[in-house]
Amino acid sequence: MDLKSKIRVALGLEEPTTEVKLAMEAQLEDGTIIVSEANELVAGVDISILAEDGTLIPLPAGEYKTDAGVGFSVVDEGVVAEIYDQEPAEEEEEEAEEVEATEEVEMSTEENEEDTVEQVDLKAEVVEEIGTVIKELLSEVKNDLSRLEAELNEVKASKDEVEAKNTELSKQVEELSQEPAANPVNTHKFNTVAKVELSKPYSQMTVKERIKYNLNN
Repeated sequence: MDLKSKIRVALGLEEPTTEVKLAMEAQLEDGTIIVSEANELVAGVDISILAEDGTLIPLPAGEYKTDAGVGFSVVDEGVVAEIYDQEPAEEEEEEAEEVEATEEVEMSTEENEEDTVEQVDLKAEVVEEIGTVIKELLSEVKNDLSRLEAELNEVKASKDEVEAKNTELSKQVEELSQEPAANPVNTHKFNTVAKVELSKPYSQMTVKERIKYNLNN
């Protein structure tokens, strides 16, 4: 019995002489139904087109592809010649996706590295600025300390000068007290120091100048 007869028997269009079973049915990309007595689509099995009226037409020579993505060729009409391995194409697509994903990760990594470098540079710049500000503050503090030390030295010198004047005045008073008291002691002669006029505002005077002014006035 030929394949056509087998299909007609399977569809009930003919009386079976022997039992026939169509084990495989698939659909091409264009919607054409193909059938075979084989359990799977492999090289060497019969392959036919199932028409709408139930008749079977041997699949003409050519290259085909099922809607499941399985490609095959027919050289002799109605017989599968070769099954195309679809995995390499899928693997290439997967590899392309993996390469693309890797490139994205690398780009992301590079961007993160650039951001990290920028952050490090920014931190270094901030630290440098802070160091500069600290140096300036320390320099100002050092200058203030030097100025205060100079003022303290002036105060000390003024104090020593005042003590020397007091010692001299005490000596003069003692000498005068030992002289005969024929004439009244003129105590005003110790107050002959003229008052000192301000040559500039009191707030602008140095510590030494303020002490001298206060002593003479």
